[in-house]
Amino acid sequence: MKAVVRSFRLRTIPLSLSPGMVGIFIARDTGCFKWSVCLFLLLTIVSLQILSNLANELGDWKKGTDREQSGRQALSLQKGNLTVYAFQYIIGFFVFLCAVFGVCLIYFSFGTLFTREPLLFLALGALTIAAAVYYSLGRRPYGYYGLGDLSVFLFFGIVGVVGSYYLLCKEIVPEIFLPAVSMGLLITGVLNVNNIRDIDNDACFGKNTFALLLCRKFGKDSSTVPAKWYQAGLLAGALAASVVYAFIADHGNFLFLLSIPLLVFHTVKLWKGKGAQLDSAFKILVAGVLLYALLLF
Repeated sequence: MKAVVRSFRLRTIPLSLSPGMVGIFIARDTGCFKWSVCLFLLLTIVSLQILSNLANELGDWKKGTDREQSGRQALSLQKGNLTVYAFQYIIGFFVFLCAVFGVCLIYFSFGTLFTREPLLFLALGALTIAAAVYYSLGRRPYGYYGLGDLSVFLFFGIVGVVGSYYLLCKEIVPEIFLPAVSMGLLITGVLNVNNIRDIDNDACFGKNTFALLLCRKFGKDSSTVPAKWYQAGLLAGALAASVVYAFIADHGNFLFLLSIPLLVFHTVKLWKGKGAQLDSAFKILVAGVLLYALLLF
């Protein structure tokens, strides 16, 4: 049982919940709130994140990407605690769980499953499950072709915030896209730091992350400077979108600026370190993004 829980990577759950929480609290501030929708929304997000973590472990294991990374905690497949067959069974169970929670979420939001809007959300839910699985699994996992950043931006940012808001309020207001962009850029930044840290290992196993592609095209002598400038752009874009939201939204505020010291500290650590040294930069950024999300609403 401990082996299974270790592969869930529960430490990733708070970050994955943050876009949904932003959407929920913005909806609450506008007078839209329903406990059943919020409950199944959070259950769906948690299940999707665990599914993504499991699929990522299996996919990277099959390709050899995670078999030998110094300084990284060994997971279930690396330690031999679970067979590949058992692992695939667990992944199948979480696909089922995501589907059940997702259907309940849509039903409690719309009161039906068979009109246009619920059907559109069912299709979006199926796409989200597929994105969680095929990031690392399948013949051509898109995470190995530089598309992970775009996926994270869309699903953690736009879908996570705007979708949560819509499920509660049944409307889309233009300003909701600003916090969605902020969260999407910040969580893409978390992925980017992870990819910068693992860039040498990923290059050895053909995992062409966006960070690796940037450094190959614009860097010199294995430099990670292009990916670090990209990181700076992601953080700056998130701050800019939040500032605009604070000015134009009825419930906007500038409290998120209190997270800037953490973001600056992260940036300093990022530019000074490389490889496993970036673990501290990664953790600082995660803390900064969580604080940012809490203060944003």
